[in-house]
Amino acid sequence: MQELNFHLTITIAVLLFFISANAQNVPTTLEEMVGNDKVELQYVSSFEKTTLGGWMQGTSMPHPRYYGGSVMYTRNDTSWLYVLGGDTTGGGVATATCLKYNVITDTWEYIAPLPEPLRTNATAILGDKIYTMGGFNAPFPSPAVASFYEYDINVNSWTQMPDLPDPMFFAGAEGFEDSLIYIIGGIQDNVVTDDLWRHNAVLFNINKMSFREATPMPEGTASFGHSLVGNSLFIQAGLKSTTELWDFTLKGDIDVTDRATINWSQGANYPLAVYAQYSYPISDDEIYSGGGSTTTGFNPIANAYGYKIGINTYEIEPDLPYSQMAVYGGVNYRSFPNPSGVLRVAISGGITTGPALTNQTWIYTEIIQSINIEGGTVPEEYSLMQNYPNPFNPSTTIGFSIPAVSYVTLELFNALGEEVEVLVSEELSAGTYKYELKAEDLTSGIYFYRISTENFIESKKMILLK
Repeated sequence: MQELNFHLTITIAVLLFFISANAQNVPTTLEEMVGNDKVELQYVSSFEKTTLGGWMQGTSMPHPRYYGGSVMYTRNDTSWLYVLGGDTTGGGVATATCLKYNVITDTWEYIAPLPEPLRTNATAILGDKIYTMGGFNAPFPSPAVASFYEYDINVNSWTQMPDLPDPMFFAGAEGFEDSLIYIIGGIQDNVVTDDLWRHNAVLFNINKMSFREATPMPEGTASFGHSLVGNSLFIQAGLKSTTELWDFTLKGDIDVTDRATINWSQGANYPLAVYAQYSYPISDDEIYSGGGSTTTGFNPIANAYGYKIGINTYEIEPDLPYSQMAVYGGVNYRSFPNPSGVLRVAISGGITTGPALTNQTWIYTEIIQSINIEGGTVPEEYSLMQNYPNPFNPSTTIGFSIPAVSYVTLELFNALGEEVEVLVSEELSAGTYKYELKAEDLTSGIYFYRISTENFIESKKMILLK
């Protein structure tokens, strides 16, 4: 289906325009197989942008869509969300159209279309190349495809790659180092039998243009949250079968000598059994996940959770700006380990309440505070220094020392004892550290900061004057 150019000509803040979807019972690929849900198209105006917590509403996509591929690409100070294929009809019809969204200028533009229509396709990025693979190119019961394509960002063109070893959809993909792509899980072909939920992890080498099997996951899953942090793959929840959802967390440590060897282990359970949620790393110790559906049909949620890798626990985070599943998302996160910088996350489209396909776009921006280790000898004891300057405006520095490798939590509280922010939550080597707190978003008043390790807890008071 050709993308629609929707131009608003009336001056209202938000316009919702619903169009009935095709009569075919095919909102998601899973529902094509087993369900009868229907969806509508929902146009959302971005005439008057709104802010919700750290999220800012951006310019809407030209047309509602869901279940395609997406990645974030960053060069210098600019980031783009790339949107590849998907379904713009709610009727199971794949599209070849692709777009990119400039996070800085808040503008959308079309790029070269895919060589064939694709939806439920997996996507990964390596350097200036984007890779997308698998999915469907026609409505169910047409079979899934083994197609594999490379997009060159610099010349805006697509190249066909060797076909996947098997047709698949609802898989996940992660680029690793400068030449490897892991393609994980999913469902083989267009089958509905639960024994063909894939455990497989396939490793593709760009330099050799070849596939090889990697260590399979202990459980088969599809349409799951996935992230790469350092040398570890993380798989969160997803489809267990046509009627069941997982709530597990799997960690796969990639072997440093044989990249096809993955040591899988199970972590803390995801707080909900969900699928089609969006997950991304925000540091070398935390993965953020949100949205998804709590049923195998359409029950989008706005819930969000942070997974602390070091202590293997989930924490409740503020809700997403809208209930959503199967969104297009991308993240530009700080490199590892411990630099300062800007975290940018973009989400767009997907299925929201109704259910309906939406074209809305939201951007999350956060200044990542820096934590720097000081030179000199290893400290003899734990200590927390008084912040300097104090009182302060708008920034201050907090110093602390740890005599041995420790998992360190540095928290900020208001005068009522309510937690305002977790400043540090990660394993640190022995040393003396300085943390710069920037308080542009805080109000004047008395605050307390507390450091906690397994063997040490101490708090101090600070005053912000504006």
